[in-house]
Amino acid sequence: MRRVLSSLAIAASVAYVLLYVGVALARMRYPYELEWMEGGMVEHVRRILEGKPLYAPPSLEFVSFLYPPGYYLVAAAVASVAGIGFFPLRLLSFLSSLGVFALLYALARKETGSWTAGVLAAGLFAATYARAGGWLDLARLDSFYLLTLLGAIFALREGRSPLGAVLAGVLAAAAFLTKQSALVVLVPVLAWLFFVERRRAATAAGTAALLAVAGVLFLQRESGGWFGYYCFTLPAHHPRVPGGWWRFWVHDLVPALPLAPLMVVRRKPTWFVPVVAGALVASSWSVRCVYGAEVNNLLPAFAGFSLLAATWGRPVWREGLVVAQLAWLVYAPGALVPSAADRRAGDAVVERLAQVPGEIFLPHHGYLARRAGKREGAHTLAMDNIFLDDKGPARGALEREVRDALAARRFGAAVIESDRRYAPWILEGYAPSERLVEAPGAFWPVSGGRLRPEWLARPR
Repeated sequence: MRRVLSSLAIAASVAYVLLYVGVALARMRYPYELEWMEGGMVEHVRRILEGKPLYAPPSLEFVSFLYPPGYYLVAAAVASVAGIGFFPLRLLSFLSSLGVFALLYALARKETGSWTAGVLAAGLFAATYARAGGWLDLARLDSFYLLTLLGAIFALREGRSPLGAVLAGVLAAAAFLTKQSALVVLVPVLAWLFFVERRRAATAAGTAALLAVAGVLFLQRESGGWFGYYCFTLPAHHPRVPGGWWRFWVHDLVPALPLAPLMVVRRKPTWFVPVVAGALVASSWSVRCVYGAEVNNLLPAFAGFSLLAATWGRPVWREGLVVAQLAWLVYAPGALVPSAADRRAGDAVVERLAQVPGEIFLPHHGYLARRAGKREGAHTLAMDNIFLDDKGPARGALEREVRDALAARRFGAAVIESDRRYAPWILEGYAPSERLVEAPGAFWPVSGGRLRPEWLARPR
């Protein structure tokens, strides 16, 4: 029975990894957004390659997202070879996700001495792909962030030499300079290591702190203080979802991984994996409770549960429960791949926008304006972070700039989005003239928020 269950679990785990690879390759070259922030991420990379600042006073031209520059810098290096667009960023995320699978495999195998446990850890995580919104291969920073984070953890666990501790510190600093929530993971893991091997923990922590502080100070100086405004001040004022502390468990983790806790039925010789898994879950929990946080923030928690379930389960229990859990996570891959109708609708939108004289107000999908030969402006989400979190002069100045530009009819047209964000401001000077997408089921992003351009509004 154990051999049969083990064979089924291994086969299903490998199948999920291969299924993910197939979906990622099928949509990597799609010329439009898979998720509505992808276009904004490409614009950040473009600014680096054009020598423009990422962190500057918010304006109608550009507003930064609330992330440090780690992913943008690496993506810019890839784009300098592969060209600017979605492809280099998605390629980086795809390769990073394969690295995450490899690290989960290596961590589980090192912890148990069993290659089977490694395959199960990677397979369980791959199976959560759809539950995490199909995020692993997007032009977003999440997979690269998780790669650096798990890389630091692996180096902490396996690097016995001083050089290994330094490498762990370098990767830890890279994770923090990619996404701030890395601290929630790294601090408890380093604290655990301090009680096990103080010298190595001190070397890794010292290296990470030195590089992170130096990076922050450099970015602060070069940006005139705007780096801290975007990456620390605004996130600190972001409101939390009422009841988010329990919704995370009830609406996110339990529906996705209802059997994972049952797999943890015996204690291993060390507490390394539970500490790592707990820190990864805490990281997801801390961010997912914030207003507007998407399901991509579940990826660290899913990685932690996958690692814990694959290493702490009693073998015959583990394989059987893994098979049931993998069956629970079955998803339809076609729902994550844009259709030919989506591509045709996107082509039609770009063609219509190109016919508009002058510039276009299209903050949700500025990349579409660029594809139509127009100027790309600040992204809606980046601007909304200012409107939501800043009650000071920067917020007022940005709102006046946007409203004054619309009131003065500086644009040849404005686009009203499906969520009708900015519609009241647009309608003061523009009137809807035609639908941009007629088919009700076409041109919606397959990941993230359900948003698409709906109406083209012309000056009154």
